[in-house]
Amino acid sequence: MPELPEVETVVRILNGFIPNKTIKDIRIFHEKSVLTPAHLFKDSLIGETFLPCTRIGKFIIFHLTHEKVVISHLRMEGKYFEGQAGRKPEKHDALIYDFTDGTSLRFNDVRKFGIVELKSENDYKTTLPISKLGKEPWDLEANELHAKYKKISGPIKSALLDQTIILGLGNIYADEVLFASKINPKTPANTLSFEECASLIDESRRILSEAIKQGGSTIRSYHPKEGMSGNMQNELHAYGRAGEKCDRCGMIMRKISIGGRGTTYCPHCQPYKNKPLIVGVTGPIGAGKSSVSTILKEKGFKVLDADKIVHELYKEDTVKKELSRMFGKRILKDGEIDKKALLSYVVSNPKEKTKLEQYVHPLVYKKIDEEISSKKYKKVLVDVPLLIGGPLEKECDLIIYIDADKETRLARLIKRNVDPKKFLELNDSFPTKKAKKATSIILDGSGTLDNLRGQIDHLALF
Repeated sequence: MPELPEVETVVRILNGFIPNKTIKDIRIFHEKSVLTPAHLFKDSLIGETFLPCTRIGKFIIFHLTHEKVVISHLRMEGKYFEGQAGRKPEKHDALIYDFTDGTSLRFNDVRKFGIVELKSENDYKTTLPISKLGKEPWDLEANELHAKYKKISGPIKSALLDQTIILGLGNIYADEVLFASKINPKTPANTLSFEECASLIDESRRILSEAIKQGGSTIRSYHPKEGMSGNMQNELHAYGRAGEKCDRCGMIMRKISIGGRGTTYCPHCQPYKNKPLIVGVTGPIGAGKSSVSTILKEKGFKVLDADKIVHELYKEDTVKKELSRMFGKRILKDGEIDKKALLSYVVSNPKEKTKLEQYVHPLVYKKIDEEISSKKYKKVLVDVPLLIGGPLEKECDLIIYIDADKETRLARLIKRNVDPKKFLELNDSFPTKKAKKATSIILDGSGTLDNLRGQIDHLALF
């Protein structure tokens, strides 16, 4: 979606074309794009002349004679193109202004989310949608922003996108501003200091100004003019760089979802306040997750191993009582949980496996969360087989995916004295594609421990 720099670029291009153009006819091809009734929109504007247009945040303000105003928002893919009056509309044209001089202005919108609306020069700033907007970074002071954010407990990334507070930032430049300010996007807005709010304003001004100079960022479909692209996408340090090395420190950039919006940040340069660096490791059974844990423990990580946590849980009386109620005495040996018997049983019975996971997983997540929140560690490795799709996935700053060839996994399972066939079948259900997509680092666990250590050392991340 075009943000302030892209809209400013469009306004500057429009001001080189539309001033003093008089409307001869208006052709509307998608009435839902015009919030004013179509007949009123046309009757009110035919015969009027465009004056220079302006911008408020992401809104284009078309000023016309007789104190008439048309407010336009490009939304996802709206564009304005020059054309010839009376010419057959192009695909996806929603609206065309035909001018008396034989030229035209086309509002083209593939997704049909963009809007235009007729307003009056006298009150357009005091009525919706403009009246609810906040201030642009150049008009906002740090004490104002700090006071507003004190009332918001949600993540700063979402707060930056709130156009009622600070105007003009969208997903691209919010990521860039947070990266430049070294603020983690998950940070609650109400925990930001005055100095951090001042940095957000300063960096917003700097980055948006530079983006305007560059003509905005052409990502996917934005083009300020037919056949023209922006250049700011070549200067971005965060947005769109998930899985790449940070320009500042070399750490792998991480992408998560905050409020439904993809968010990219550097785990090292943008640490989460009062939280350790959290690295997750996942992969099929026998791939080498425990080896990764061994190596990162050597590098100062506190290892939170889900299997070990489960082992300790099985010793708790309440857990033993509940599991024996759920699965019967077949899983007990001398009054204790027989882990191998339990696993063998649930691997052979998918419904029983689901029951076990629904009971045990929340207990494991709670134990891990308590350790992470204890503030005792600077670096934590979370070894959870079913990390992807679980509640801990978003908590991780980096995720390591490790795999090994089938022969290696088979040999390791045989060493564990378990039925390898059952566990290899269990691996078949592992969400490999989903895991790799969410992963920051992919390692090959087929070789020796020293080989794996070499792969991790080569990353130079820890």
